[in-house]
Amino acid sequence: MWNPEQYLQFSNERFRPAMDLIARIPEEPFDSIIDLGCGSGELTQLLQKKYHPTKIVGLDNDPNMLANAKKQTSTVDWQQASIDQFTGKYDLVFSNAALQWLDHHEQLFQKILAQAKKVIAIQVPNNFNYPSHVLLRETICEHAHFYQKLAPTLREAPVLPATTYFNFLHPHTTSLDIWETIYLQPLSGENAVLEWVKGTALVPVRASLTAEEYQEFLSHYNEKLLKAYPPQADGTTLFPFSRLFIVAKK
Repeated sequence: MWNPEQYLQFSNERFRPAMDLIARIPEEPFDSIIDLGCGSGELTQLLQKKYHPTKIVGLDNDPNMLANAKKQTSTVDWQQASIDQFTGKYDLVFSNAALQWLDHHEQLFQKILAQAKKVIAIQVPNNFNYPSHVLLRETICEHAHFYQKLAPTLREAPVLPATTYFNFLHPHTTSLDIWETIYLQPLSGENAVLEWVKGTALVPVRASLTAEEYQEFLSHYNEKLLKAYPPQADGTTLFPFSRLFIVAKK
């Protein structure tokens, strides 16, 4: 399960791409909105306040994240389900940093586009070939007892090239905006990159190991991270992070 407190430790850095995505959504009314992979619900609330839809759904498959979302007073319909199981049609289908957990993006995006009445707005991390993820896979594969338990978590990069998304979305849209941004994120605190990854990529690792095994894994992995991302003289750690954005209008 996810830990909302861990995830939100770097909330400003995590939500900045979402703000950039929302800023590029066409200025028009949306009477119905769904936020796929809504997490702890902050962005769903933001969409509600911006557009005042009659119907808004925050969908996520993690009960911890949804429990945190439900603490906030709103008219959002919080639903626990897998993203690829959502039903219904919505004026705006929105998803921030969630679809990278699913494979077969061409089929997934076809489903999302079919269920969007007006616009889809999506942002996904595109850092699967960056040191943080390469070293994670390396740590798994170097230790037999980790590999035995964690092999199912090893995946090919799920995020496709930007041109591939353009080619299968373009025939079905009236306007299509796709771009990539690399954010150079200055993180503070000891073992900053490890603390970041604990909130996301390490979630399935933690779920598959005992507490003792997890601590051993973190020790090996963090040793690699500190070499790849050495702190600056003032203690700040620079963490480049690539994101892919898609805004499509039907």
